[in-house]
Amino acid sequence: MRSLLAALASLASWRFCLLLLVACGYQAVYATSMHPLHVKVVKSLVADAVAVDEVASGVREQLARAGALESGEAYPRVEIEVLRADETSEGVRAGPAGPLARGTDVAVVARAWIARGPGQEPEGDTGDLRAEDTVAVDEGAAGPDVRANGLHHADALRAAARRLGRSLGARILGLPASSDETETE
Repeated sequence: MRSLLAALASLASWRFCLLLLVACGYQAVYATSMHPLHVKVVKSLVADAVAVDEVASGVREQLARAGALESGEAYPRVEIEVLRADETSEGVRAGPAGPLARGTDVAVVARAWIARGPGQEPEGDTGDLRAEDTVAVDEGAAGPDVRANGLHHADALRAAARRLGRSLGARILGLPASSDETETE
């Protein structure tokens, strides 16, 4: 009988502890209690509309993974500014008509925040984030292949933009940042 009473007391204390954990508002560190968010690009300073759309698609992809995406452009929403697309040469060599790049670094810079309603203060500003990709220059016997280089450049810009969008979405959700994510000053 004594062991039965001890077992019941143990079970009661276990239930009491569980009740305390639930009642105190305990939740996992990286849990998100966000309402579903819409996504809208509010400003773009980049000429490539496809790259801008890839940033928004990356944000949508990350929100969808977390179950926090809602279709449309209503409120609350993630607002995105695509600020810049950069291109720099990587490894210059001498060519018959002057210096030629061996490769090209293509980068996109953007920021995002949550807008709860029109005219309300933005929340959770990500700051400027940057993603880049490197492309080798295609060369034939006659020199650089302009058509192939144009296609590779466009693909690299879209890939960097999509990766940037996923980083923005992760930052909005409060997920831990990866080590290859770059902030700009």
